[in-house]
Amino acid sequence: MITPSRPCPLLERDSRATPLGDAPSPWQLRRCEETGFVYLANPPAQERFRDEFAWEVTHAEESHRRRRAEPKLYALSGALKTFRQRFLKRDKVASIVQSLVREFGSDDDGPIRLVDVGCAQGTLAMRVIGRVPPDVAARLEPIGIEISTQLAGIAEFALRGRGGRCIHGTGIEGLGQLDRGSVHVVVLSCILEHEIEPLPLLRKCRERLTHDGRVVIKVPNYNSVGRHLRGPKWCGYRWPDHVNYFTPRTLAAMAAAAGLEVKRMNVFDRSPTSDSLYAVLGRDHSFTVAAPVAAAPRPRRVA
Repeated sequence: MITPSRPCPLLERDSRATPLGDAPSPWQLRRCEETGFVYLANPPAQERFRDEFAWEVTHAEESHRRRRAEPKLYALSGALKTFRQRFLKRDKVASIVQSLVREFGSDDDGPIRLVDVGCAQGTLAMRVIGRVPPDVAARLEPIGIEISTQLAGIAEFALRGRGGRCIHGTGIEGLGQLDRGSVHVVVLSCILEHEIEPLPLLRKCRERLTHDGRVVIKVPNYNSVGRHLRGPKWCGYRWPDHVNYFTPRTLAAMAAAAGLEVKRMNVFDRSPTSDSLYAVLGRDHSFTVAAPVAAAPRPRRVA
């Protein structure tokens, strides 16, 4: 089942949109003319992401395709990723979350609730637990939310051993099971690009955050030089499970529409030389009603 004529996710209504040519048939990639937001107009129904288009399935298929199409580039990319993780110990999302958990740990002596939406096997929470002081780790309640049936079972086993749990469902479903104002940190790492309803998901995050809670985001950077140079071969494209493509401007606009504000998106977080875009959001305490979405200028193509 394919979702017919999906409206712009940032406006949540129909708008004039320009077809873009990078998506293979039958997928339809469009750019909203009012906001500049790029999205898949006919994604699969969300339910199909539980098994058929689950991350472990599409990741394996995409890795196999890239390995066959560009073996040298694939090998180089894999080697660089391994080097960064094993030798440079670079894991930007985990580092940001670790810093936030430490800050909340120094404020009081109560529990610290960390929610990882799209948690896969629960490895992010385990990594953070291993990096913070033992007294802070003991207070951390790790909760995963995972739509994949297989991965949710693995995460449940891992998180239960650390006093947490995994909720099997979509991000909106999982967050809906938590109390309002109870979550210190929500992680949306490589998840917003998969979410057919990204704005309702961000609204749900805001509802669940504590007064000074934070949302940590990582998405493919549609504004990257790599996307302009590589075109349809860009590593940020995944068909059909990447259904939203963010620039720094459209990510900030969607945050504002959800009642959130950007607390961090520095020059390194939004660098056009990186294929990934990072942001930390917090509650906009002046927000009362849905904010109008400001139109974004149409991005210029890089020759």
